[in-house]
Amino acid sequence: MLIRSVSRTNPLKILALAAFLAVPALSMPTVVVAAEQPTLYERLGGYDAITAVTHDVAARLMADPKMGRFWAHRGKDGIDREVQLIIDFIANQAGGPRYYTGRDMKLTHIGMRIDGEDWDRLITHLKATLDKFNVPEKERADVVAFFEGTRKDIVEVK
Repeated sequence: MLIRSVSRTNPLKILALAAFLAVPALSMPTVVVAAEQPTLYERLGGYDAITAVTHDVAARLMADPKMGRFWAHRGKDGIDREVQLIIDFIANQAGGPRYYTGRDMKLTHIGMRIDGEDWDRLITHLKATLDKFNVPEKERADVVAFFEGTRKDIVEVK
């Protein structure tokens, strides 16, 4: 019925109606959809790459004279479970599809007496592993920044 009544209407009225209907569309905000950037998880090479790096860092830490105390007197199964939790945490927080089932970083590290020197050793071993795996500079910086973001929850002895 609207079409029939419009066809008999003055062309100026049709133009006015069209302008009226177009105004809301013109005043709507323009939404720009940016190309989705790959996650850190994807940029690092996904689960297998994160697993390889985590195992390498863990081996370095266990062999470190000061850091080895955190794994001393623990069974292989307990160490393997802990390393898997670290892999899942990193993969999840880096934007991957892994589900992290562990506790938050603060609760996990309470009472371990981790100090600034321990932290510096962790970062030194992490950087050595990133060098070993030839991780590009941008990803390397993002990984180190990611770890540094957890420092406040892990280091409890100043």
